[in-house]
Amino acid sequence: VGFALFDHVLITVHPSDCAVREHFAQRLVSLGAAGAEGRVAVRLPNNPADLMLRMVNHMVDSYLDLRRQLTRQLDALQGELLSPKTRFHDWPVLLESRNILHMLEDTCEDQRAAVQEWIDALAEWPDVADAAGRRERELLRVRSRDVLEHIERVLTHVRRLEQSAENAVQMHFSALGHRTNDIMRTLTVLTAVFMPLNLVTGFFGMNFDALPLIHSATGVWVTIGVMATIG
Repeated sequence: VGFALFDHVLITVHPSDCAVREHFAQRLVSLGAAGAEGRVAVRLPNNPADLMLRMVNHMVDSYLDLRRQLTRQLDALQGELLSPKTRFHDWPVLLESRNILHMLEDTCEDQRAAVQEWIDALAEWPDVADAAGRRERELLRVRSRDVLEHIERVLTHVRRLEQSAENAVQMHFSALGHRTNDIMRTLTVLTAVFMPLNLVTGFFGMNFDALPLIHSATGVWVTIGVMATIG
């Protein structure tokens, strides 16, 4: 969403299916109708800048809902990654979640830069003479800092989720390496036991008549005893 801000008009540039536009259009219409009928104490935006900050804040708050959804999804994926009883096959889902986190981080970085530039520009506006104007300017500064704080909070959560997902992947491959080492250790033990036994059977399997014990009735039992002792 892009904003063109004037003294009495706010122009937005957005996709055709923008949920933010629909939300605020319905909200402003309902607040205006309720205020005209005297049913509620209406707090409409004081100026276009106030409306712009409310829209940005609404977008950032929607990121928090997305963050909660991604947190649940990543927690489930991490449980599968670290479970020793299951084989993990949801790599496309994990990569998609990480890509969404990266996209959300890039969006928040752009928004933080834009809001920070807005705060800097707001500080350079000429001073107003009347008290109402000064109070309105101070409210804009407070709301701007509040929006910036919300963006920072989303960025912190997103980076924490990215780090958590990266740590889970590393732990998964560490666990795989540990299981591979256990298998290799078992195979090494079996190889160490049977290699000398294969040497004994290979020796007595040579086609020579003068081999020791080859014509003895007890030779097979002596050989089996020797092989058992070596094993």
